[in-house]
Amino acid sequence: MSTQFRYFAQDKASMGWGLCVYDVGWQRISPHTDYPMRQHPSGYYYTWETGRRLSEYQLCFVFSGEGVVEFAPRKPVALSQGMLLLLAPGEWHRCRPDPETGWGTLWIGFGGKMARSIVRRVFHQDGSFVLPVAKANEFESSAMRLVNQMLKFGERRPLSSAGDLMSLLGRIAEEDFDSEAATTSGAIREAQSEIIRRACETINFVELAKSVGMTYDSFRHHFAITTGFSPLQFQLAERMRVAKNLVSNTNLPISEIARRTGFSSAAYFARFFKAATKLSPAGYRKASPRLL
Repeated sequence: MSTQFRYFAQDKASMGWGLCVYDVGWQRISPHTDYPMRQHPSGYYYTWETGRRLSEYQLCFVFSGEGVVEFAPRKPVALSQGMLLLLAPGEWHRCRPDPETGWGTLWIGFGGKMARSIVRRVFHQDGSFVLPVAKANEFESSAMRLVNQMLKFGERRPLSSAGDLMSLLGRIAEEDFDSEAATTSGAIREAQSEIIRRACETINFVELAKSVGMTYDSFRHHFAITTGFSPLQFQLAERMRVAKNLVSNTNLPISEIARRTGFSSAAYFARFFKAATKLSPAGYRKASPRLL
């Protein structure tokens, strides 16, 4: 087992930049080794039983071995060499290597007032997810070079580190989708973007699959592998995100929110909302800080 990592203090200059690197590192975990390692500070260290919620984004890349990641309440997603994992702030997760293979990973933790908008422009979605990287060896080489540079100079050059991270995210956004896996990933991201745009409408997923160049069976299979959701579950989660925002931050009647978010009746909306949040729409509105 070997590892290097650093956690960086933030100052006004780096925070004002809009994109900040909070931590960075790499690790090689041998087979049958305890995981996670205990050297990490509170807020980062966790056990498999408890999982964790980060207050930042973490971009992780698996450069060797295999493992698994879980995002509540989604099913486990298998991780293998050449896969990129984005962990979103506030979302419960846990991950670990396969004990038979161990794994090698590198990561960059980041945040700032521009982070969410940048992530949405690069990946066309919110939340945590997994996707394969085309030309994984080339990506590993450039990403590891960047991580080692941040390990050496990140404390003294926070703005340069943020710029280097932006460059890496730009490379991901411009990835040459010339492999079958990456082409599939691009199709799934296109579909996710369309589902987010039309979350409150009725979507024909067979037609959506056809529009991104996939059969429905292949589309559904790869969508679940990438996101941990079926297409319909993904749509309903996005629809609920919209509904929670309208309940919290507007004075619209619950019946109108139900109509706007595509539910057939206010009663069905209320049941669905309570199942998702443990609160009725009225109770959620009362408990939420108002932004009006």
